[in-house]
Amino acid sequence: MRRCSARLACCLVLLAFAVTLAASAETLVSVTFDQKGWDPGTWVIAKNPGVPHLGKWVQREKCIENETPTDPARKSALDATLTTMVYGKRFAGDCTAAATFEIGAGAAPGIVIAQDWAPDAEGQPQYGEFYEVVIYEKGVNLWHHFTKDGKPLYELTAYCNFSLKADTAYKLQVTRKAKTLEMSIAGQRMGVLVPALANELYFGVEGCEGVCRVYDFAVTR
Repeated sequence: MRRCSARLACCLVLLAFAVTLAASAETLVSVTFDQKGWDPGTWVIAKNPGVPHLGKWVQREKCIENETPTDPARKSALDATLTTMVYGKRFAGDCTAAATFEIGAGAAPGIVIAQDWAPDAEGQPQYGEFYEVVIYEKGVNLWHHFTKDGKPLYELTAYCNFSLKADTAYKLQVTRKAKTLEMSIAGQRMGVLVPALANELYFGVEGCEGVCRVYDFAVTR
């Protein structure tokens, strides 16, 4: 009986500790992308340096989706569908960005992690060095975009293959811990060391290569 009481007391202490940790999480930003849940003025729509298309978000009742051409032949073209934006302030140190996406057939939404952005020659916001955590029907990819000798380049930093369903809502979570990024979605987890990761980062969302719907976004610490 004493052992049972001791175990019960221990479990209660652990439960209280877990609840305290959960309650102590600090919400840095939290929005829903319904018609009244966000302010577009607090976000920056920016370009990938390798893609001239700036992109545009289309407001739906409960979400936003990247603008796509009516021409079926261009419906999945990267240079006609890529829309990406970041929240208008940097976040320093360890934090977690999360967003709920719905993947259209063949499409690829994701979370953007940008070290900086600046106007291009035409005055349009454009990323410098940045990362994309992209989900699609065959899993998740982490892409690193950078410039070398004045030329925009990109490389696949990490990936994990598994199945995701089209037209199904999934929450993607990306946690930055010092120089590592940990990504999780649909019970799958992966982590990678990113030595060049800056201390202060912009976080945001994107959609491309088809219709991508975004329902919410949050950054917590």
